[in-house]
Amino acid sequence: SSGGGGMDEIYAKNIHKMGKNFKALEKIMGTNSKSGADEEDYGQETSQLVSSLYSNNDDKYSPAQLAMKQKSQEIAQHDALAKWKSKSWWWLESPSFNKQYLIALGDRVSLVMCPTHLALNQEPSSSSSSSWTGGQCFIVPLPHCESFVGLDEEVWQEVHRFQQSLRNMFRREGREVLFLETVTRTSRGGGGGGGLGLQAKMAVIPVPRRVERDAPLFFKSALSEVAQEWGTHGQKPIVLNDKKTLRNAVPKGFPYFYIGWEGGGFVQMIENEDDGDDDDDNGGSVGMRASGGSKSFGRDFGIDTIAGMLELDPVRFQRRQRSSDGDRSAILKFCDKWKPFDWTLELDG
Repeated sequence: SSGGGGMDEIYAKNIHKMGKNFKALEKIMGTNSKSGADEEDYGQETSQLVSSLYSNNDDKYSPAQLAMKQKSQEIAQHDALAKWKSKSWWWLESPSFNKQYLIALGDRVSLVMCPTHLALNQEPSSSSSSSWTGGQCFIVPLPHCESFVGLDEEVWQEVHRFQQSLRNMFRREGREVLFLETVTRTSRGGGGGGGLGLQAKMAVIPVPRRVERDAPLFFKSALSEVAQEWGTHGQKPIVLNDKKTLRNAVPKGFPYFYIGWEGGGFVQMIENEDDGDDDDDNGGSVGMRASGGSKSFGRDFGIDTIAGMLELDPVRFQRRQRSSDGDRSAILKFCDKWKPFDWTLELDG
């Protein structure tokens, strides 16, 4: 319904507001039978309580007051979205977006290079056929969304095309690729368009073949260690495969950590969302509920685990000065490597 949200949403909000009255309704509804005057009182009381569950209280406002209330909500939502747009510097719609980092643009998804001062500082691998160590980038949906779980099928099809093309490109260089997503804030709106949070992005981390091969063992161990630290022993990572994918393993609207490789991956649900101010440029953390208090889930957890596999320092210690040429040479190198695999060149226009 317009203005007040759907009936299910109103129902859930009113259960929270009613508190003890909702428990009273449950007790009444659980009564086997009534008779006489008791039955009449029972019917009236039940009717009033049930009616209140589905009331959004808009009838308490005059038309002018209701219009003003709706306008205030629209302004607040616009301001909140503007805030997250500005912080989502990797998103084409953000005023902070630097267009020189745009590598490829599909109809619904973009490929954006990670600035070199924020990327892992990898050394050439002895098993690689190339000395190129660049290529760290992001797959970014064009519609606003808080997580990849909330994406429509058409958007996912482009995500998969980017993923496969990137695998093919890096394999020519003797490397493999890992995909990371860390969702630390959701509006519980399903994760799709209309939510208020940072724009979703999936980090693409090219690694030596041995690192991709050892990733399941390393991440299983790393997630087990942090689960003990947070006291979340009952929350084992969800194991992904060809049938159990990120899309069908995670409920829409919930925060999670995802690590993926070809044919598999892990998802760790994150319980206690961060209500603080997100700043993806500076790492940050999100709390997880734990006995005796909450610990924090760092947004750099995935990239730091990969750094450990590469015998590198955590990413926050690696971040360097911006390149003197503004990453121009790194961008040109990436574009040169990507061109033979760029499926977006087939698109009209």
